[in-house]
Amino acid sequence: MKAVLALIAIYVAAFIIATQGASQNPVQASAPESGSAASSRAIDPAKEADLRTLLEFVGVKDQQQEAAGVATSQYRERLRASVPGAPNDSSRQALINAAVDTYQKKLDQQRALQQIAGIYDKHYTDEEVRGLLEFFGSPLGRKFTAESSRISAEISAVQEAAAANATRGAGDYGDAVT
Repeated sequence: MKAVLALIAIYVAAFIIATQGASQNPVQASAPESGSAASSRAIDPAKEADLRTLLEFVGVKDQQQEAAGVATSQYRERLRASVPGAPNDSSRQALINAAVDTYQKKLDQQRALQQIAGIYDKHYTDEEVRGLLEFFGSPLGRKFTAESSRISAEISAVQEAAAANATRGAGDYGDAVT
C-alpha cells in the first residue's frame, strides 16, 4: 500500500511539473523563499545522487527540459507580439533573439532540478528513495514511466469531454432557476 501511495505521489508531482511548463506564465527556477524547508537544509550527498537518479527514472529531468523549451517558445511569441516593427525587420529580429538568448541563460535548469530534489528529499526517506529506485529500475517501473504520459493524455481527454458535457448541460439556465 505504501508503495502505491508513493507511486501516485510521484506521478502527481511529475504531472504538476509538466503542466507548469505549459502554463500561460512560465515558471523560472528562482531562488526559493528563505523560509522554505527544502532550501534550508543540505541534502546528504549520497541521497542527492539517488534523488537525481530517481528524477531521471521518473522523467522529471526530461519534463524540465521540455517545460523550458515550451516556456522559451511562449516567451519568444510574447516578444514578437509586443516588440513594434515589421515582422521581417532584421533589427527587430536581432532584439528578440538577444532577449530569448538572455532568457535561456537565466533559466537555470540545474538549480530547478536541485530544488526539486530538495522537495523529494523532504517527502521521502533514504530507504523509500532506494525502494523507488528499485521499482523504477525494474521492467514494470520502466513501463509505468513510459505509459504515464500516454495515460495522462487519455485522462485529460476524458476530463475535457466531461467538462464539455457539463458545459452543454449547464447552458439551460431555466432548470437552475425554477
